[in-house]
Amino acid sequence: MLTLGIETSCDETSCAVLDGRDRILSNIIASSLFKHKPFGGVVPEIASRHSLEQIDTVYRESLSEAGVGAEQLELIAVTEGPGLIGSLFVGICFAKALSFSLRLPLVGVNHLEAHLAANFIGAKMPEKFIGLLISGGHTSLSLHEGEKVSLLGQTIDDAVGEAFDKVAKVMGLEYPGGPVIEKLAREGNEQAFQFTKPKQSGPFDFSFSGIKTAVLYEVRKTMSSPDGSLREPRPRPSGERRNLDCGLRRNDAQTVCHSGERRNPLPPAFVRDMAASFQKSVADWILDKSLAALAETGARDLVVGGGVSANGYLKGRLKTAAEEAGVCVHFPERILALDNAAMIARRGIELVESGAPSSDPLRMTAQPNLSLLSR
Repeated sequence: MLTLGIETSCDETSCAVLDGRDRILSNIIASSLFKHKPFGGVVPEIASRHSLEQIDTVYRESLSEAGVGAEQLELIAVTEGPGLIGSLFVGICFAKALSFSLRLPLVGVNHLEAHLAANFIGAKMPEKFIGLLISGGHTSLSLHEGEKVSLLGQTIDDAVGEAFDKVAKVMGLEYPGGPVIEKLAREGNEQAFQFTKPKQSGPFDFSFSGIKTAVLYEVRKTMSSPDGSLREPRPRPSGERRNLDCGLRRNDAQTVCHSGERRNPLPPAFVRDMAASFQKSVADWILDKSLAALAETGARDLVVGGGVSANGYLKGRLKTAAEEAGVCVHFPERILALDNAAMIARRGIELVESGAPSSDPLRMTAQPNLSLLSR
């Protein structure tokens, strides 16, 4: 079965063609990240406009790289949520038009489920596993037994990727914060700062708002001048910024995005140590709860999905801990950890083969608040 996947939930516009469940013929991604960098976060209007401008080009590129014609497609899978409503509408409307014109079945896909399904492109899915979603907008632990999903816990405030971005911003670093903090942390002392582990009523719930605030207080203390005033980090003047550049990326390449550095009044050693300490604490909390979920449910597989799963430090910690506990941990390839259409196609095929009815193209709509338990 040749399946076209379409993903436009946030700042990525992606189309992919899958042959069966396991063979990626193309996975084209156009990122608008470079447009959001000057604002320190994703601007919904910019994201949706970028998707509207790029969707047809990305679709045609995906067919060209796959070496197939539109008439050869057998199924269309599209993200229906969660995500930014404007961006979601672009992908859904495009998918509905294609489905109608080509007379193809259309299936709506939950973006969160797709992140976990990305692990099983070319690999066998365990009958029972714990799903760990760690991304810019979501952090959760769930038990999966076939098509049955039980939510064990989730963040009660900030998602882990959001916490990385906010901590980076507090320290005057560029957006997105995850890659920057990971890089700086390699040269920092992860024992320099100690953070209190947050307590939640649910044993598998997460909270990252407190550590963000703790970092803010440490930064303010360090930045205080002798008279008690604060010296705020300021970006370079616009004329000193390097040019931004970004283009399409395929399943074996990364988008090239460059932005100017920021002048930062914080001592470099402080920034490196804080980055390392913050990253370690967050990894500790994720690790502890993931292992506890495995122990309580008896599952022997931990399946990780979402953009933060590309963090090398966290990945290493989870692999080591899983090996010591005698369980298996699954990570998607880096290109499949980020938002992409191949994972949407993979999940769409699963839904159809498990007997889920295809959507009525005329009735499908965006569901920005779609949850992991919406089926």
